[in-house]
Parts: sequence; structure tokens; C-alpha cells
Amino acid sequence: MTLTTALVESLFTVAASAPSAHNTQPWVPEITSCTPTVAEVRVGADPARVLPHGDPRSEDLHLSLGCWVEALTIAAAEVGLRTESVTVRGRGPTVDIRVRLATGESIADPAEKDPASADGSVWPAFGTADLHHRQVDRGPLVRAEARFAEAAAICRSAMADTAVDLVEVPDRAWRAWLRRAALHSFADRPVFAETLRWLRFDPADPRYHRDGLTAECLRIPAAGARAAVFLDRPWLRSWIVGLTSVGLRPFALADSAMRSFANSDRGSRRSTLRRSLRAGLRRTSAAKPTSSARHDRRHSHHLVLSVPDRPTLSAADEVGVGRILLRLWLTLDRHGLRVDVHSEVKDSPTVRRELATFLRGRPIAAFSAGASTTPVPRAPRLPTV
Repeated sequence: MTLTTALVESLFTVAASAPSAHNTQPWVPEITSCTPTVAEVRVGADPARVLPHGDPRSEDLHLSLGCWVEALTIAAAEVGLRTESVTVRGRGPTVDIRVRLATGESIADPAEKDPASADGSVWPAFGTADLHHRQVDRGPLVRAEARFAEAAAICRSAMADTAVDLVEVPDRAWRAWLRRAALHSFADRPVFAETLRWLRFDPADPRYHRDGLTAECLRIPAAGARAAVFLDRPWLRSWIVGLTSVGLRPFALADSAMRSFANSDRGSRRSTLRRSLRAGLRRTSAAKPTSSARHDRRHSHHLVLSVPDRPTLSAADEVGVGRILLRLWLTLDRHGLRVDVHSEVKDSPTVRRELATFLRGRPIAAFSAGASTTPVPRAPRLPTV
């Protein structure tokens, strides 16, 4: 095996299949050095592809870059390269990630080896086929208890030595939180305007085939997409954003006030829901099904990835969580399950605080998982050089 720039660039093409918030694809990779046995790769963030309003803490940016790094690692391993080290400096738009790839002949300093690159037997051995097969499905998902239980057991085992926890949220609580989180997103004018900037309605628009959330991937009917194309004009967009935000703002404020008042007398209800949430993935088949459990069987699995609330995670920690998140999604996909991402659940301040109350830490990713019921549209990708 001889390392060449052409080989590393081909790995960049595979890594570009990684998921990212709003499909912004914020990574900017470059080869800083390349010898026949070792290649140094730098990946940073494109400032034009970050979400300053929807992702002010840069959590989703770091997760996206972590997914990219993990995709690169998987692609490299398939051609006989190993990831010797991953270092992260800075955070947010100025984050600087360095990845060292090496052939089998290269010997790295053991102290610098990247522990996440040595799979052992905990995670399945993924390849480029897995990376290309994984998709986000925003259509209807159905539960698949046996497959989900098997995939969840693998993920829990793989994450046992980490501080990352995976919790299943009951459908009733999830739907309530999702409605309130969506209300917050629409009522927050900068967040709503930023989201609209990444929506793609017109297939004739070159951007439709490059990035963002397309009407096809969002499962918007053709008539609705045509109407959106007409309304998606600069002067109309500003008016729509303002009208929607102003109209929903009182409801969002009222909800926040009511929740703050209710927090003073939650007592037993909080304790009960906390136990239900923490049980999550640890429910056994021997447990007697309740009416709530029977209700949940009609819906996909709702999952939250949580991390310790203290100490504050560094950018390197969050990049590491992104690497775990991709492997988790690949494991689900290997078992015939796809995910539908709901970052708004952990982005709404009030919902985030409530959700954190019932977790062992704070939420860092939220999504539903289940079996796809219809063909899944392929998300667009930026061309790679």
C-alpha cells in the first residue's frame, strides 16, 4: 500500500456522504502533507455553512465534523489505512481538526493513537457500502421491535465505556416536546429565516442538487413544492418570516410561562416520567405491557443521545460524540432501520431543560428510528474536488 494524494482525495469523496445539520456539509478538507506511508489531513468549517442562530453553541457543527472524520476513518480502513491520531483545536467556525492516516508500515507513537479507530469487537466492521446506504428518512417510519432491540444492544455495549447514553423517550412525551420545540423554532425569527435559507423547493435551482433540504427529501407534495417556489422570493420570504414569527411568538412565550409555573408543582409526575425515560432502552420483554407501551408500538422509536452536563464538553469531546453518532446510525441502518433527525427537540431552551431533567445528562442529539415504508430520496451532495 502506497499513499498518494489521489487516494486520499478519493477518501474525501466517500467521507462527504456524512450527515450534517440542514445538509449544510460544512467541512473543508485539505491534504497538508503526504508521503508514501503517512498523510496529514486538515478539516475545518466553511463559515458560510454554519448555523449561527439555529446552532449558537456549535454543537451540531462539531457533531457533523465528527461524522465526517468517522466516515473518513471507515473509508480509510477499507483500503488498508489506519487512523493514527485525531486532534481538535479551537471551536465553532474556527475549529481545526487534524487527522493522521498511515499505512501498515508506519509506526505511530502509542500515546498518540486514536482509540476510536480500533474497533475491536464492539462496533460492527463498517465499509463504504454502509456509508452510502445510510439515509435520513423524513417519511413515515414503523417500529421493528426485534431489529431495534438487537441494534440497541450492540450500541449500548459499544458505548459502555463512554459517557454517552442513549435513552428511548415514550411517544406521548416525545410528541408533546416535539410540538413545543417546533413552535419555538417557528416563533424565533432568526432561526426560522436561517432554516428557510437551506430549504430547496425548485428542482430547476442548481442548489437543489447540491445541498440543503429538498422538497423531495422533506416529502413535500408536488403541488405544495410549486406553491413554495412561488412564495420563496426575497421580498415575500422576509414578509412570511416576520408574519409567522410575530403570530406564533405569543404562543411560545405563553407556553414558556406556563411551563415555568408548572415546574413549581411537578413532584410525583416528574419522578414517574423520569423513571420511564431512564428505563428507555433497558425495558425487558418480560415486563407487563402498559396501555402507554401498547400505544408506543404504533410509532417509531424516539431516541435522545445524552452527555454529562458537567464539566462542559470541549469541541474535541463533541467531535468524538459525532463519531459515535455516525456509528450508531450505521448500526441501526445495518439492521434495516433509518432515522429522522429532530434537533429542534434539544435546541428549544425550555424543552432542553425539561428533557435534561429526566436524563443522566443533557441532550446533544435527538432522532426517531424505524423501518422505512417507502423508497427514500437521496439527499444532494456538493461536488468534491
